[in-house]
Amino acid sequence: MIGDSQDEGLLGAVASALVAIDELQNLTMFQMPYPSSVQRALDKIVLHCLYQGALPPGSVAALVRWGYERPLGTWPLMLDTGIYPVDGFLIDEESGSPTELCHEIALCAETDNPLWEASHRMATLAALATERGQDSTFGTMRSVLAKHPMLTNELFNAVRFANNLGALEKRLGEFYQKIGPEYEVDGAVFPCAHCGTPLLPTDAGSWWCEREECSAGGPVSPDDPVDWDAKVSIQTDRRHRQFVSGPGRAVLRIASSLALPRVTVRLWPAQSPGDLRVKVADVLKWTAAIVDWHNPALLGRAIAATTAWSGTDTAIWVVAQYRVDADPAYLQLVRKYGTTAAGSPRVCSEEEFTSMVRRHSEESGRA
Repeated sequence: MIGDSQDEGLLGAVASALVAIDELQNLTMFQMPYPSSVQRALDKIVLHCLYQGALPPGSVAALVRWGYERPLGTWPLMLDTGIYPVDGFLIDEESGSPTELCHEIALCAETDNPLWEASHRMATLAALATERGQDSTFGTMRSVLAKHPMLTNELFNAVRFANNLGALEKRLGEFYQKIGPEYEVDGAVFPCAHCGTPLLPTDAGSWWCEREECSAGGPVSPDDPVDWDAKVSIQTDRRHRQFVSGPGRAVLRIASSLALPRVTVRLWPAQSPGDLRVKVADVLKWTAAIVDWHNPALLGRAIAATTAWSGTDTAIWVVAQYRVDADPAYLQLVRKYGTTAAGSPRVCSEEEFTSMVRRHSEESGRA
């Protein structure tokens, strides 16, 4: 779902390469070997630079440095600045990890339907739950994944016993893997106090959380440490955490705020699109899909691709509130780049959505 521009396609290849390297190890600690796709991306950017008369990165390690030293506006690429911010970086220098922007560019470069690609594993779970006649277990599974970006072995078993996962229980372990040594600090793992995701220490003595939401209000702070010997597992992979389980926190938050008279909310229905089905006075009013992207233009493109793929757009797209607070033009850009021949997508912020539901609840009470 990348644009027709050759330069845009090259940026997508580089972003995908950086994500591929990160799946092997921390980018600032690069060592060989590396995937063939990484070498191909390097070859392409080198040839492009030579053609443009620009100094190319001389190695994969140099390409990684480009990611955190050079904002996109300084790359020898002709990019639409309405989509790709000139001050955007592909790698976070403090952590050595790809930024959320990098992951969004990579995802859009790799598929024609980014939103489906990021969540296709959830579609498989939903189908299994429906096949077994256990639709409610899908919502329970999604809730567990949203609440627990990491688990100790003991907590993993406690979560299994505390939640009715039915036929999906055996699949829970597929979403967790042993945590990497980069998260270990003095014999412990430090989860983020805001979202629970394991934090990475920085050279400056601070902490870095992969979720931008957690640093939106100030410096990231750790919760109580978890002993390294407790067999800690992290939810895998980063793409899943960023596009599926991370936004799931917003789903839970919105559902909690809609505990209103005459309002019924169903989370993650297995047999219908969207994350929330909201009824007022037993009448279905909205099917809401909750989204949390760094780049509103790429999100708009992804929504347009989903609409084109399904042939219809029955959902209202609800954007995590902190994104709109940080960029007043966010929703406008989503609509601009999400518009298709069928029209503009219905997009709103968390606060707009909950206020709309609250208003309908009050009006139904007066009817």
